[in-house]
Amino acid sequence: MRWVGIGVVAAIVVGVVATWVTPNFDEAQATTDRQTIDCLTSHLTHQDRADIARFADKNDNDSLWSVYDRVFPDCAVRGDQRDRKAQLEAAAWRNLSSDRDFMRMREANAALAASAPGH
Repeated sequence: MRWVGIGVVAAIVVGVVATWVTPNFDEAQATTDRQTIDCLTSHLTHQDRADIARFADKNDNDSLWSVYDRVFPDCAVRGDQRDRKAQLEAAAWRNLSSDRDFMRMREANAALAASAPGH
């Protein structure tokens, strides 16, 4: 009977600790995800950005994601982010897509393509 009592107390303690830790874990995960997304955006060179703009305009998603794949190992701060790499890279892409300088780059690509012979 004593062991059952200890088991019940242990189960309650584990439940309380899990409930207490979970919100902090989620907050920590969100913070590190934001850091990784910011890193994925800020660690792109000018050439990386130009390549991504060109790949996006050609709908060459494999090449576009390969640029992020190259930067990702330098930006990931938690092991579990590897499981969510596609989501983090997509969020970085959304951030980059809203960047004014990047949008100008894409507009320049579109203007160049429109002025090419045969268009």
